[in-house]
Amino acid sequence: MKNFFIGLIFLTAFAITITTVISRGFRVSEIPNGNVNNCANCHVNPSGGGTRDNFGKLVGQKFLTEQSSAGHVMWGPLLASLDADNDGVTNGEELQDPFGIWSTGDPNPGSSALVTKPGDASSNPLTTLTVSFSGMDPHAGQMLGLRVFDRTTMKEVGRTTVSSITSSFDVMLDVILQGHSYYIDFFADHNGNNLYDMPPVDHAWRIELNNAQGNDVVNFSHNTNFTDIDWKYLLTINFTGMTPHVGQLFELSVEDNLTSEEIARKRLEFIPGSGFSISVPGLELGKEYKVEMYADHNGNGLYDSPPTDHAWKIQFENNTGDVQLDFAHNTEFTDIGWKYNYTLNFSGMNPHVGQMLEMRIVRNDNGEEIGRTKVDAIPGPDFSVSIPQIELNHDYNVDFYADHNGNGSYDSPPTDHAWRLTFNSSTGNFVDNFSHNTNFVDINWPGATGILDDLAKLPNEYRLLQNYPNPFNPSTTITFSLKETGKVSLKIYNILGQEITTLINKVLPSGVHSVIFDADNLQSGTYIYRIVTKNYIESKKMVLLK
Repeated sequence: MKNFFIGLIFLTAFAITITTVISRGFRVSEIPNGNVNNCANCHVNPSGGGTRDNFGKLVGQKFLTEQSSAGHVMWGPLLASLDADNDGVTNGEELQDPFGIWSTGDPNPGSSALVTKPGDASSNPLTTLTVSFSGMDPHAGQMLGLRVFDRTTMKEVGRTTVSSITSSFDVMLDVILQGHSYYIDFFADHNGNNLYDMPPVDHAWRIELNNAQGNDVVNFSHNTNFTDIDWKYLLTINFTGMTPHVGQLFELSVEDNLTSEEIARKRLEFIPGSGFSISVPGLELGKEYKVEMYADHNGNGLYDSPPTDHAWKIQFENNTGDVQLDFAHNTEFTDIGWKYNYTLNFSGMNPHVGQMLEMRIVRNDNGEEIGRTKVDAIPGPDFSVSIPQIELNHDYNVDFYADHNGNGSYDSPPTDHAWRLTFNSSTGNFVDNFSHNTNFVDINWPGATGILDDLAKLPNEYRLLQNYPNPFNPSTTITFSLKETGKVSLKIYNILGQEITTLINKVLPSGVHSVIFDADNLQSGTYIYRIVTKNYIESKKMVLLK
Protein backbone atom coordinates (compact mmCIF):
# COMPACT_ATOMS: atom_id res chain seq x y z
CA MET A 1 0.00 0.00 0.00
CA LYS A 2 2.87 2.34 0.87
CA ASN A 3 4.40 1.81 -2.56
CA PHE A 4 1.00 2.45 -4.15
CA PHE A 5 0.74 5.88 -2.51
CA ILE A 6 4.30 6.74 -3.41
CA GLY A 7 3.54 5.84 -7.02
CA LEU A 8 0.31 7.83 -6.94
CA ILE A 9 2.14 10.89 -5.62
CA PHE A 10 4.76 10.49 -8.34
CA LEU A 11 2.13 10.20 -11.07
CA THR A 12 0.22 13.18 -9.71
CA ALA A 13 3.34 15.32 -9.64
CA PHE A 14 4.21 14.14 -13.14
CA ALA A 15 0.72 15.01 -14.38
CA ILE A 16 0.91 18.46 -12.84
CA THR A 17 4.29 19.02 -14.46
CA ILE A 18 2.93 18.03 -17.86
CA THR A 19 -0.05 20.40 -17.44
CA THR A 20 2.20 23.40 -16.84
CA VAL A 21 4.41 22.90 -19.90
CA ILE A 22 2.05 21.70 -22.61
CA SER A 23 0.44 24.50 -24.62
CA ARG A 24 -2.64 24.32 -26.81
CA GLY A 25 -0.65 23.67 -29.95
CA PHE A 26 -3.67 23.80 -32.24
CA ARG A 27 -4.00 27.54 -31.53
CA VAL A 28 -0.73 28.21 -33.32
CA SER A 29 -2.52 27.55 -36.61
CA GLU A 30 -5.41 29.84 -35.64
CA ILE A 31 -3.52 33.13 -35.94
CA PRO A 32 -1.76 34.40 -39.09
CA ASN A 33 1.90 33.39 -39.33
CA GLY A 34 1.43 31.55 -36.04
CA ASN A 35 4.20 29.12 -36.93
CA VAL A 36 6.85 31.88 -36.89
CA ASN A 37 6.83 32.30 -33.11
CA ASN A 38 4.83 29.12 -32.37
CA CYS A 39 3.87 28.90 -28.68
CA ALA A 40 5.85 32.09 -27.94
CA ASN A 41 3.03 34.06 -29.57
CA CYS A 42 1.00 33.59 -26.39
CA HIS A 43 3.39 32.31 -23.73
CA VAL A 44 6.40 33.71 -21.92
CA ASN A 45 7.98 30.26 -22.13
CA PRO A 46 8.87 29.68 -25.82
CA SER A 47 7.94 26.02 -25.39
CA GLY A 48 4.43 26.97 -24.30
CA GLY A 49 2.44 26.38 -21.16
CA GLY A 50 2.71 28.34 -17.94
CA THR A 51 2.45 32.12 -17.87
CA ARG A 52 0.84 33.81 -20.84
CA ASP A 53 2.27 37.00 -22.30
CA ASN A 54 0.07 40.04 -22.88
CA PHE A 55 -1.27 38.75 -26.20
CA GLY A 56 -2.03 35.38 -24.66
CA LYS A 57 -3.86 37.05 -21.78
CA LEU A 58 -5.94 39.15 -24.18
CA VAL A 59 -6.86 36.12 -26.29
CA GLY A 60 -7.73 34.09 -23.19
CA GLN A 61 -9.93 36.81 -21.73
CA LYS A 62 -11.94 37.86 -24.79
CA PHE A 63 -11.10 35.99 -27.98
CA LEU A 64 -11.67 32.28 -27.41
CA THR A 65 -14.77 30.47 -28.61
CA GLU A 66 -15.17 29.10 -25.09
CA GLN A 67 -13.37 29.62 -21.81
CA SER A 68 -11.81 26.18 -21.64
CA SER A 69 -8.77 24.33 -22.89
CA ALA A 70 -10.78 23.41 -25.99
CA GLY A 71 -11.55 27.03 -26.98
CA HIS A 72 -10.37 28.22 -30.38
CA VAL A 73 -8.90 31.63 -31.19
CA MET A 74 -11.34 34.10 -32.75
CA TRP A 75 -8.93 35.92 -35.04
CA GLY A 76 -10.55 38.83 -36.87
CA PRO A 77 -10.62 42.61 -37.35
CA LEU A 78 -11.16 43.52 -33.67
CA LEU A 79 -8.38 41.34 -32.25
CA ALA A 80 -6.08 42.49 -35.06
CA SER A 81 -6.80 46.16 -34.26
CA LEU A 82 -5.79 45.95 -30.60
CA ASP A 83 -2.29 46.48 -29.23
CA ALA A 84 -1.87 43.74 -26.63
CA ASP A 85 1.57 44.84 -25.41
CA ASN A 86 1.11 48.65 -25.54
CA ASP A 87 4.07 49.08 -27.91
CA GLY A 88 2.25 51.28 -30.43
CA VAL A 89 1.86 48.50 -33.02
CA THR A 90 -1.35 46.49 -33.36
CA ASN A 91 -1.52 42.71 -33.08
CA GLY A 92 -2.38 42.53 -36.77
CA GLU A 93 0.56 44.67 -37.82
CA GLU A 94 2.90 42.46 -35.80
CA LEU A 95 1.49 39.29 -37.41
CA GLN A 96 1.40 40.77 -40.96
CA ASP A 97 -2.40 40.90 -41.15
CA PRO A 98 -3.24 44.48 -40.08
CA PHE A 99 -6.95 44.32 -40.97
CA GLY A 100 -7.60 40.83 -39.57
CA ILE A 101 -8.69 39.45 -42.95
CA TRP A 102 -6.85 36.11 -42.75
CA SER A 103 -8.81 32.94 -41.90
CA THR A 104 -7.64 29.57 -40.64
CA GLY A 105 -6.43 27.47 -43.55
CA ASP A 106 -5.54 30.45 -45.76
CA PRO A 107 -1.92 31.00 -46.87
CA ASN A 108 0.01 33.12 -44.41
CA PRO A 109 -0.23 36.84 -45.26
CA GLY A 110 2.55 39.37 -45.70
CA SER A 111 6.18 38.53 -45.09
CA SER A 112 7.07 36.00 -42.40
CA ALA A 113 10.46 37.73 -42.05
CA LEU A 114 8.69 40.80 -40.62
CA VAL A 115 6.59 38.95 -38.03
CA THR A 116 7.19 39.99 -34.41
CA LYS A 117 5.65 38.97 -31.07
CA PRO A 118 2.33 40.73 -30.39
CA GLY A 119 2.64 40.10 -26.66
CA ASP A 120 6.18 41.36 -26.15
CA ALA A 121 6.78 45.13 -26.21
CA SER A 122 10.49 44.61 -26.90
CA SER A 123 9.59 42.83 -30.16
CA ASN A 124 7.91 44.94 -32.85
CA PRO A 125 8.36 45.73 -36.57
CA LEU A 126 8.97 49.47 -36.19
CA THR A 127 12.03 50.80 -38.01
CA THR A 128 13.77 54.15 -37.96
CA LEU A 129 12.84 57.14 -40.08
CA THR A 130 15.73 59.54 -40.60
CA VAL A 131 15.02 63.03 -41.94
CA SER A 132 18.30 64.59 -43.05
CA PHE A 133 18.17 68.41 -43.15
CA SER A 134 20.62 70.64 -45.03
CA GLY A 135 20.89 74.35 -45.86
CA MET A 136 18.86 75.37 -42.79
CA ASP A 137 21.06 78.44 -42.08
CA PRO A 138 18.09 80.90 -42.33
CA HIS A 139 16.66 79.21 -39.22
CA ALA A 140 19.81 78.76 -37.16
CA GLY A 141 18.97 78.81 -33.46
CA GLN A 142 15.22 78.51 -34.04
CA MET A 143 13.05 75.67 -32.74
CA LEU A 144 11.88 72.95 -35.17
CA GLY A 145 8.78 70.81 -34.63
CA LEU A 146 8.29 67.62 -36.64
CA ARG A 147 5.50 65.04 -36.77
CA VAL A 148 4.89 61.89 -38.82
CA PHE A 149 1.41 60.98 -40.08
CA ASP A 150 0.64 57.44 -41.26
CA ARG A 151 -1.59 57.72 -44.33
CA THR A 152 -2.73 54.10 -43.98
CA THR A 153 -4.01 54.34 -40.41
CA MET A 154 -4.87 58.06 -40.74
CA LYS A 155 -3.10 58.72 -37.43
CA GLU A 156 -0.09 60.61 -36.17
CA VAL A 157 2.55 58.06 -35.15
CA GLY A 158 5.30 60.24 -33.72
CA ARG A 159 6.65 63.74 -33.17
CA THR A 160 9.71 65.46 -31.81
CA THR A 161 11.31 68.89 -31.47
CA VAL A 162 14.79 70.24 -32.11
CA SER A 163 15.46 73.06 -29.67
CA SER A 164 18.05 74.84 -31.82
CA ILE A 165 18.36 74.35 -35.58
CA THR A 166 21.81 74.14 -37.15
CA SER A 167 22.76 74.27 -40.81
CA SER A 168 22.65 70.47 -41.22
CA PHE A 169 21.25 67.89 -38.83
CA ASP A 170 19.31 64.62 -38.68
CA VAL A 171 16.04 63.81 -36.93
CA MET A 172 15.37 60.14 -36.14
CA LEU A 173 12.12 58.48 -35.01
CA ASP A 174 11.32 54.78 -34.63
CA VAL A 175 7.88 54.92 -36.25
CA ILE A 176 8.06 53.32 -39.71
CA LEU A 177 6.20 50.18 -40.83
CA GLN A 178 7.33 48.64 -44.09
CA GLY A 179 4.84 49.20 -46.93
CA HIS A 180 3.07 52.14 -45.29
CA SER A 181 3.07 55.69 -46.68
CA TYR A 182 3.60 58.80 -44.60
CA TYR A 183 3.35 62.57 -44.46
CA ILE A 184 6.27 64.23 -42.67
CA ASP A 185 5.27 67.70 -41.46
CA PHE A 186 7.66 70.17 -39.86
CA PHE A 187 8.07 73.88 -39.17
CA ALA A 188 10.75 76.33 -38.09
CA ASP A 189 9.53 78.73 -35.42
CA HIS A 190 10.56 81.76 -37.45
CA ASN A 191 8.98 84.37 -35.16
CA GLY A 192 10.31 82.70 -32.01
CA ASN A 193 7.07 82.49 -30.01
CA ASN A 194 7.36 78.72 -29.41
CA LEU A 195 4.06 78.16 -31.25
CA TYR A 196 3.08 77.28 -34.80
CA ASP A 197 1.94 80.16 -36.99
CA MET A 198 0.76 79.77 -40.55
CA PRO A 199 3.37 80.62 -43.23
CA PRO A 200 4.94 83.02 -43.95
CA VAL A 201 5.04 83.92 -40.23
CA ASP A 202 6.58 80.53 -39.53
CA HIS A 203 8.12 78.43 -42.29
CA ALA A 204 6.51 75.02 -42.71
CA TRP A 205 6.81 72.11 -45.12
CA ARG A 206 5.29 68.72 -45.90
CA ILE A 207 7.22 65.92 -47.57
CA GLU A 208 6.02 62.42 -48.40
CA LEU A 209 7.43 58.96 -47.89
CA ASN A 210 5.60 56.43 -50.06
CA ASN A 211 5.79 52.66 -49.66
CA ALA A 212 8.38 52.69 -46.89
CA GLN A 213 11.04 50.00 -47.12
CA GLY A 214 12.18 50.13 -43.50
CA ASN A 215 14.93 52.29 -41.97
CA ASP A 216 14.14 54.94 -44.58
CA VAL A 217 16.18 58.12 -45.04
CA VAL A 218 14.45 61.22 -46.43
CA ASN A 219 16.51 64.25 -47.46
CA PHE A 220 15.29 67.83 -47.17
CA SER A 221 17.10 70.92 -48.41
CA HIS A 222 15.80 74.32 -47.30
CA ASN A 223 13.43 76.03 -49.76
CA THR A 224 10.61 78.55 -49.72
CA ASN A 225 7.85 76.21 -50.92
CA PHE A 226 5.96 76.63 -47.66
CA THR A 227 2.79 74.68 -46.77
CA ASP A 228 0.23 75.30 -44.04
CA ILE A 229 0.49 72.02 -42.11
CA ASP A 230 -2.31 72.88 -39.65
CA TRP A 231 -0.14 71.92 -36.70
CA LYS A 232 -1.98 70.50 -33.68
CA TYR A 233 -0.57 70.49 -30.17
CA LEU A 234 0.13 67.61 -27.81
CA LEU A 235 -1.68 66.73 -24.58
CA THR A 236 0.36 64.72 -22.08
CA ILE A 237 -1.22 63.41 -18.87
CA ASN A 238 1.11 62.17 -16.15
CA PHE A 239 -0.61 59.58 -13.93
CA THR A 240 0.48 58.74 -10.39
CA GLY A 241 -0.88 56.44 -7.66
CA MET A 242 -2.67 54.14 -10.11
CA THR A 243 -1.68 51.03 -8.13
CA PRO A 244 -5.32 49.83 -7.68
CA HIS A 245 -5.62 49.51 -11.45
CA VAL A 246 -2.30 48.04 -12.55
CA GLY A 247 -2.94 45.44 -15.24
CA GLN A 248 -6.46 46.70 -16.01
CA LEU A 249 -7.76 48.02 -19.35
CA PHE A 250 -7.70 51.83 -19.56
CA GLU A 251 -9.40 54.10 -22.10
CA LEU A 252 -9.29 57.87 -22.52
CA SER A 253 -10.92 60.37 -24.87
CA VAL A 254 -10.41 64.10 -25.42
CA GLU A 255 -13.32 66.27 -26.60
CA ASP A 256 -13.74 69.89 -27.61
CA ASN A 257 -15.76 71.26 -24.69
CA LEU A 258 -17.85 73.54 -26.92
CA THR A 259 -18.72 71.22 -29.80
CA SER A 260 -18.37 67.85 -27.98
CA GLU A 261 -16.33 66.72 -30.98
CA GLU A 262 -13.86 63.98 -30.07
CA ILE A 263 -10.37 64.94 -31.17
CA ALA A 264 -8.40 61.99 -29.80
CA ARG A 265 -8.70 58.71 -27.93
CA LYS A 266 -6.22 56.30 -26.43
CA ARG A 267 -6.53 52.70 -25.26
CA LEU A 268 -4.11 50.75 -23.08
CA GLU A 269 -4.81 47.04 -22.88
CA PHE A 270 -3.22 47.13 -19.43
CA ILE A 271 -2.12 49.88 -17.07
CA PRO A 272 1.65 49.33 -16.89
CA GLY A 273 2.35 50.58 -13.38
CA SER A 274 1.49 53.01 -10.61
CA GLY A 275 2.95 55.89 -12.61
CA PHE A 276 2.80 56.32 -16.38
CA SER A 277 2.12 58.96 -19.05
CA ILE A 278 -0.23 59.15 -22.02
CA SER A 279 0.26 61.59 -24.91
CA VAL A 280 -2.27 62.37 -27.63
CA PRO A 281 -2.14 65.01 -30.40
CA GLY A 282 -5.00 67.18 -31.63
CA LEU A 283 -5.21 70.28 -29.43
CA GLU A 284 -5.77 73.76 -30.84
CA LEU A 285 -4.73 76.97 -29.15
CA GLY A 286 -7.36 78.91 -27.19
CA LYS A 287 -9.91 76.08 -26.91
CA GLU A 288 -11.39 74.34 -23.89
CA TYR A 289 -11.30 70.56 -23.64
CA LYS A 290 -12.57 67.76 -21.44
CA VAL A 291 -10.85 64.44 -20.82
CA GLU A 292 -12.96 61.41 -19.97
CA MET A 293 -11.28 58.18 -18.86
CA TYR A 294 -11.91 54.95 -17.02
CA ALA A 295 -10.15 51.88 -15.65
CA ASP A 296 -11.97 48.59 -16.34
CA HIS A 297 -12.08 47.64 -12.67
CA ASN A 298 -14.33 44.59 -13.10
CA GLY A 299 -12.32 43.31 -16.08
CA ASN A 300 -15.20 42.66 -18.50
CA GLY A 301 -13.67 44.69 -21.32
CA LEU A 302 -16.51 47.24 -21.34
CA TYR A 303 -17.37 50.45 -19.50
CA ASP A 304 -19.63 50.17 -16.45
CA SER A 305 -20.68 53.22 -14.45
CA PRO A 306 -18.90 53.75 -11.11
CA PRO A 307 -18.27 52.22 -8.69
CA THR A 308 -18.19 49.06 -10.85
CA ASP A 309 -15.56 50.70 -13.02
CA HIS A 310 -13.61 53.76 -11.91
CA ALA A 311 -14.04 56.81 -14.13
CA TRP A 312 -12.99 60.43 -14.08
CA LYS A 313 -13.45 63.70 -15.99
CA ILE A 314 -11.03 66.62 -16.10
CA GLN A 315 -11.27 69.92 -18.00
CA PHE A 316 -8.66 72.40 -19.16
CA GLU A 317 -8.09 75.33 -21.52
CA ASN A 318 -5.19 75.35 -23.95
CA ASN A 319 -3.37 78.65 -23.67
CA THR A 320 0.15 77.28 -24.02
CA GLY A 321 0.31 75.07 -27.13
CA ASP A 322 1.46 71.69 -25.82
CA VAL A 323 -0.25 70.91 -22.50
CA GLN A 324 0.99 68.87 -19.53
CA LEU A 325 -1.53 67.71 -16.91
CA ASP A 326 -0.94 65.76 -13.71
CA PHE A 327 -3.53 63.27 -12.48
CA ALA A 328 -3.25 61.52 -9.11
CA HIS A 329 -5.54 58.57 -8.47
CA ASN A 330 -8.60 59.45 -6.39
CA THR A 331 -12.08 58.13 -5.63
CA GLU A 332 -14.00 61.13 -6.95
CA PHE A 333 -15.57 59.04 -9.69
CA THR A 334 -17.82 60.43 -12.42
CA ASP A 335 -20.20 58.53 -14.70
CA ILE A 336 -18.80 59.56 -18.10
CA GLY A 337 -21.32 57.59 -20.19
CA TRP A 338 -18.48 56.16 -22.26
CA LYS A 339 -19.13 55.80 -26.01
CA TYR A 340 -17.33 53.29 -28.20
CA ASN A 341 -15.44 53.53 -31.47
CA TYR A 342 -16.26 52.19 -34.94
CA THR A 343 -13.41 51.58 -37.39
CA LEU A 344 -13.77 50.60 -41.04
CA ASN A 345 -10.74 49.20 -42.86
CA PHE A 346 -10.83 49.84 -46.61
CA SER A 347 -8.91 47.71 -49.09
CA GLY A 348 -8.65 47.65 -52.87
CA MET A 349 -9.83 51.25 -53.26
CA ASN A 350 -7.52 51.84 -56.24
CA PRO A 351 -10.32 53.26 -58.48
CA HIS A 352 -10.90 56.06 -55.98
CA VAL A 353 -7.42 57.12 -54.88
CA GLY A 354 -7.35 60.92 -54.66
CA GLN A 355 -11.14 61.24 -54.53
CA MET A 356 -13.13 62.59 -51.59
CA LEU A 357 -14.83 60.05 -49.30
CA GLU A 358 -17.58 60.76 -46.80
CA MET A 359 -18.91 58.33 -44.20
CA ARG A 360 -21.62 58.55 -41.56
CA ILE A 361 -23.20 56.22 -38.99
CA VAL A 362 -26.95 56.18 -38.33
CA ARG A 363 -28.68 54.39 -35.47
CA ASN A 364 -31.44 52.18 -36.84
CA ASP A 365 -34.11 52.43 -34.13
CA ASN A 366 -34.43 56.22 -34.18
CA GLY A 367 -32.66 57.31 -37.39
CA GLU A 368 -30.19 59.46 -35.45
CA GLU A 369 -26.91 60.28 -37.14
CA ILE A 370 -24.34 59.75 -34.42
CA GLY A 371 -21.26 60.84 -36.36
CA ARG A 372 -19.68 61.50 -39.73
CA THR A 373 -16.25 62.07 -41.18
CA LYS A 374 -14.68 63.15 -44.45
CA VAL A 375 -11.44 62.16 -46.16
CA ASP A 376 -10.50 64.99 -48.52
CA ALA A 377 -8.45 62.69 -50.74
CA ILE A 378 -8.35 58.89 -50.41
CA PRO A 379 -4.65 58.30 -49.65
CA GLY A 380 -4.20 54.87 -51.20
CA PRO A 381 -5.91 51.55 -51.86
CA ASP A 382 -5.75 50.50 -48.18
CA PHE A 383 -6.61 52.81 -45.27
CA SER A 384 -8.80 53.06 -42.17
CA VAL A 385 -11.46 55.52 -40.99
CA SER A 386 -12.95 55.78 -37.50
CA ILE A 387 -16.07 57.39 -36.03
CA PRO A 388 -16.62 57.51 -32.23
CA GLN A 389 -19.77 57.90 -30.10
CA ILE A 390 -21.17 54.38 -30.61
CA GLU A 391 -23.52 53.19 -27.86
CA LEU A 392 -23.60 49.62 -26.62
CA ASN A 393 -26.08 47.06 -28.02
CA HIS A 394 -27.61 48.97 -30.93
CA ASP A 395 -27.96 48.29 -34.65
CA TYR A 396 -26.32 50.81 -36.99
CA ASN A 397 -26.06 51.59 -40.69
CA VAL A 398 -22.69 52.72 -42.03
CA ASP A 399 -23.17 54.79 -45.21
CA PHE A 400 -20.23 55.99 -47.31
CA TYR A 401 -19.44 57.12 -50.82
CA ALA A 402 -16.50 58.06 -53.03
CA ASP A 403 -17.00 61.30 -54.98
CA HIS A 404 -16.34 59.59 -58.32
CA ASN A 405 -17.28 62.56 -60.52
CA GLY A 406 -15.33 65.02 -58.35
CA ASN A 407 -18.05 67.64 -57.92
CA GLY A 408 -17.68 67.79 -54.13
CA SER A 409 -21.12 66.39 -53.27
CA TYR A 410 -23.08 63.14 -53.33
CA ASP A 411 -24.70 61.87 -56.53
CA SER A 412 -26.58 58.57 -56.63
CA PRO A 413 -24.75 55.60 -58.21
CA PRO A 414 -23.30 54.98 -60.69
CA THR A 415 -22.29 58.68 -60.88
CA ASP A 416 -20.75 58.36 -57.44
CA HIS A 417 -19.97 55.00 -55.87
CA ALA A 418 -21.78 54.37 -52.59
CA TRP A 419 -22.23 51.52 -50.17
CA ARG A 420 -24.02 50.58 -46.93
CA LEU A 421 -22.85 48.24 -44.18
CA THR A 422 -24.65 47.25 -40.96
CA PHE A 423 -23.38 46.21 -37.55
CA ASN A 424 -24.46 45.66 -33.95
CA SER A 425 -22.40 47.21 -31.18
CA SER A 426 -22.67 44.33 -28.69
CA THR A 427 -18.86 44.18 -28.39
CA GLY A 428 -18.44 47.89 -27.65
CA ASN A 429 -15.68 48.94 -30.02
CA PHE A 430 -16.33 47.47 -33.47
CA VAL A 431 -13.93 46.97 -36.37
CA ASP A 432 -15.12 46.02 -39.86
CA ASN A 433 -13.48 45.35 -43.22
CA PHE A 434 -14.63 46.59 -46.62
CA SER A 435 -13.13 45.47 -49.92
CA HIS A 436 -13.97 47.57 -52.98
CA ASN A 437 -16.82 46.18 -55.08
CA THR A 438 -19.48 47.37 -57.50
CA ASN A 439 -22.48 46.46 -55.35
CA PHE A 440 -23.49 50.10 -55.11
CA VAL A 441 -26.39 51.34 -52.97
CA ASP A 442 -28.17 54.68 -53.19
CA ILE A 443 -27.64 55.83 -49.61
CA ASN A 444 -29.66 59.05 -50.03
CA TRP A 445 -26.90 61.12 -48.49
CA PRO A 446 -28.66 63.88 -46.56
CA GLY A 447 -29.49 66.91 -48.66
CA ALA A 448 -32.87 68.59 -48.63
CA THR A 449 -34.56 65.18 -48.89
CA GLY A 450 -32.52 63.87 -45.99
CA ILE A 451 -33.63 66.74 -43.78
CA LEU A 452 -37.28 66.01 -44.57
CA ASP A 453 -36.73 62.33 -43.79
CA ASP A 454 -35.18 63.25 -40.45
CA LEU A 455 -38.09 65.54 -39.61
CA ALA A 456 -40.54 62.74 -40.32
CA LYS A 457 -38.71 60.49 -37.84
CA LEU A 458 -38.71 63.00 -35.01
CA PRO A 459 -41.16 62.09 -32.27
CA ASN A 460 -41.36 64.35 -29.26
CA GLU A 461 -37.67 64.21 -28.32
CA TYR A 462 -34.68 66.49 -27.91
CA ARG A 463 -32.64 66.57 -31.10
CA LEU A 464 -30.51 69.01 -33.09
CA LEU A 465 -30.20 68.26 -36.81
CA GLN A 466 -27.35 69.09 -39.15
CA ASN A 467 -27.97 72.43 -40.83
CA TYR A 468 -28.96 72.44 -44.50
CA PRO A 469 -27.40 73.31 -46.82
CA ASN A 470 -23.92 72.67 -45.48
CA PRO A 471 -21.58 74.13 -46.66
CA PHE A 472 -23.74 77.22 -47.20
CA ASN A 473 -23.63 80.76 -48.63
CA PRO A 474 -24.91 82.99 -47.18
CA SER A 475 -27.85 81.38 -45.33
CA THR A 476 -28.73 77.99 -43.91
CA THR A 477 -31.57 76.38 -41.97
CA ILE A 478 -31.12 74.95 -38.47
CA THR A 479 -33.77 72.50 -37.29
CA PHE A 480 -34.32 71.03 -33.84
CA SER A 481 -37.03 69.29 -31.84
CA LEU A 482 -38.09 69.68 -28.22
CA LYS A 483 -39.54 66.98 -26.01
CA GLU A 484 -41.34 69.50 -23.82
CA THR A 485 -42.09 73.19 -23.57
CA GLY A 486 -39.27 75.23 -22.11
CA LYS A 487 -36.67 77.98 -22.40
CA VAL A 488 -34.41 77.54 -25.45
CA SER A 489 -31.13 79.24 -26.31
CA LEU A 490 -29.65 78.77 -29.80
CA LYS A 491 -26.36 80.60 -30.38
CA ILE A 492 -23.69 80.77 -33.08
CA TYR A 493 -19.96 80.71 -32.23
CA ASN A 494 -16.81 80.94 -34.28
CA ILE A 495 -14.24 78.15 -34.19
CA LEU A 496 -12.45 79.85 -31.26
CA GLY A 497 -15.59 79.69 -29.15
CA GLN A 498 -16.39 83.39 -29.41
CA GLU A 499 -20.11 84.13 -29.55
CA ILE A 500 -21.27 85.55 -32.91
CA THR A 501 -25.01 85.91 -32.44
CA THR A 502 -28.07 84.60 -30.61
CA LEU A 503 -30.76 83.17 -32.90
CA ILE A 504 -33.24 82.10 -30.21
CA ASN A 505 -33.58 82.97 -26.53
CA LYS A 506 -37.15 82.33 -25.42
CA VAL A 507 -39.71 79.74 -24.35
CA LEU A 508 -40.82 77.38 -27.15
CA PRO A 509 -43.45 74.61 -27.20
CA SER A 510 -42.58 70.96 -27.72
CA GLY A 511 -42.23 69.79 -31.32
CA VAL A 512 -40.10 70.60 -34.37
CA HIS A 513 -38.69 74.09 -34.95
CA SER A 514 -36.56 75.68 -37.68
CA VAL A 515 -34.67 78.95 -37.90
CA ILE A 516 -32.68 80.54 -40.74
CA PHE A 517 -29.16 81.76 -40.04
CA ASP A 518 -27.94 84.50 -42.39
CA ALA A 519 -24.14 84.84 -42.45
CA ASP A 520 -23.94 87.51 -45.13
CA ASN A 521 -21.70 89.70 -42.92
CA LEU A 522 -19.31 86.90 -41.91
CA GLN A 523 -16.14 85.55 -43.45
CA SER A 524 -15.76 82.03 -44.83
CA GLY A 525 -14.90 79.46 -42.19
CA THR A 526 -16.21 76.91 -39.72
CA TYR A 527 -18.90 77.96 -37.23
CA ILE A 528 -20.65 76.17 -34.37
CA TYR A 529 -24.32 76.28 -33.48
CA ARG A 530 -25.28 75.27 -29.95
CA ILE A 531 -28.66 74.63 -28.38
CA VAL A 532 -29.19 74.78 -24.61
CA THR A 533 -32.38 73.79 -22.77
CA LYS A 534 -33.02 72.69 -19.20
CA ASN A 535 -32.51 69.03 -20.11
CA TYR A 536 -30.53 69.07 -23.36
CA ILE A 537 -27.32 70.58 -24.70
CA GLU A 538 -25.94 69.86 -28.18
CA SER A 539 -23.53 71.48 -30.66
CA LYS A 540 -22.77 70.93 -34.35
CA LYS A 541 -20.40 72.41 -36.91
CA MET A 542 -21.30 74.18 -40.15
CA VAL A 543 -19.14 75.63 -42.91
CA LEU A 544 -19.62 78.99 -44.63
CA LEU A 545 -18.06 79.08 -48.11
CA LYS A 546 -18.13 82.39 -49.99
